[in-house]
Amino acid sequence: MTERLWPSCAGVVVLAACTSMPGSNSQDLAQEGSVEKSSTAMKAQLRDRVDETLDWNEHLIDALFTAGTSPPPALRVAAIMNVAMFDAANGVYRQFHPIHFDRVAPRGTSRRAAVIGAAYTTLSKLFTTQQSKFDAEEAASLAAMTDDEDDDGSGQSTSLGLAWGTTVANDILAWRATDGFTTVYSPFTGGTVVGQWRPTPPAFAPMALQQFSFMKTFAVASAQQFVAPKPRGLDTAEWVFDYNEVKLIASQTGSPRTADQTAIAWFYAGVGWAHWSEAAHGLAVNNRSSRSEISRIFAQLAVAGADTIITTWAGKRAYAADPTAVTWRPITAIRLGGDGNPKTTADPNWTPLIPTQPHPEYVAAHPSVNGASAAMLQHYFGDDDKNQSFMLTYPIAPSTAFGALPPGSTGFRSLTSIAQAEDEANDARLYGGLHYRSSIRGSDAEGRTIADFVLRNVATRVHDEGGLNVAEQDHNHGDGDCHGDGESATE
Repeated sequence: MTERLWPSCAGVVVLAACTSMPGSNSQDLAQEGSVEKSSTAMKAQLRDRVDETLDWNEHLIDALFTAGTSPPPALRVAAIMNVAMFDAANGVYRQFHPIHFDRVAPRGTSRRAAVIGAAYTTLSKLFTTQQSKFDAEEAASLAAMTDDEDDDGSGQSTSLGLAWGTTVANDILAWRATDGFTTVYSPFTGGTVVGQWRPTPPAFAPMALQQFSFMKTFAVASAQQFVAPKPRGLDTAEWVFDYNEVKLIASQTGSPRTADQTAIAWFYAGVGWAHWSEAAHGLAVNNRSSRSEISRIFAQLAVAGADTIITTWAGKRAYAADPTAVTWRPITAIRLGGDGNPKTTADPNWTPLIPTQPHPEYVAAHPSVNGASAAMLQHYFGDDDKNQSFMLTYPIAPSTAFGALPPGSTGFRSLTSIAQAEDEANDARLYGGLHYRSSIRGSDAEGRTIADFVLRNVATRVHDEGGLNVAEQDHNHGDGDCHGDGESATE
């Protein structure tokens, strides 16, 4: 019997036995007892082992909440950090095609220290006001390393790892410094044609984070490659259903919505990466994933999420500029009516449960990322055919990116499958009065398509045929400044 060690969500180690049945001969039976003894000693020696990818993604979520970072910039930061960690670890021991940084680490480099160095460097430069916190977290990560795994006992391997991780992270940061995130565009306010998006109450602000509509993607060819198709028209039965469903279920008052549906709406209203990162964490622990597997899963998950949100924002901007595309928010459609259909009567006083964000309704952002994230995790962990239970939590002290939960709501959701988490997160946008049912469905499909592309083309195994070689690139990225980007461009 051999032992494999897995970190828990709280950083407490869980030991899982991978048992092969011994044969019937006496030698096998005798060996079993000695293995049990050595197994007990191994548990005592290694009980404090942790996984750096999981730990630093928790640190990332804390940094996002502290900074009040809104969902699209959060996904960009998650992709930058996880690509840096993955390419740093993969450069020490090449199992997969690199995502961007294709060089090889010096001999004797610690993979675990490389991950720490990459994560620390990334967060230090993206959240400059939180430096003291990252210093403490780096020290804790290094203290948790054990001499039996990467380190040769002299400290050289750890030093090489930190330096290597810093090199990789700086290259990834330079790559993304010119992706268009800091570009400023003229305010966009859509139009006044029936069905077209226009600014919504109470602020009546122009489209937020418009730069995401034009940003460079991480892996897909362009933001137009997989954008969701044009939404249904106002003259369809689907629109009539969409309109009346959200009008009924999402009204702030007088709705038949249940207390649990209200809680769901608020629970999933913040940074989607926080929930899907937590889900990936729990599933990786429950399924006893290795360090290399966890690194790959988080990198692919973050890249798929980032490219999905860029694709979604490009769709929002393009369709909102098209007077024939239905992109107005429920609050606009229901208060104005005006589509000429007696089956979609106006209510000038209608108010949604959750305030409407300042950007077009279609393509729907949270549902697109839900689809990408769920598809990615289902690829690795299955779903209905297995017991994939996990828990999602709500931040105890909400940042500006999260609102307070309504009275009586619990700060957690217990899920029995990835599909349940996807359904809840999607339904939340309907219950909150932010999106229509068909928009949610089409946007989720967009994200799933992008996840499939990432799985087939990003961080593929070195012995796999095919796959998109996105890593063999010029690393002369110039003098782009990516410092502080995690704390800018918030809604």
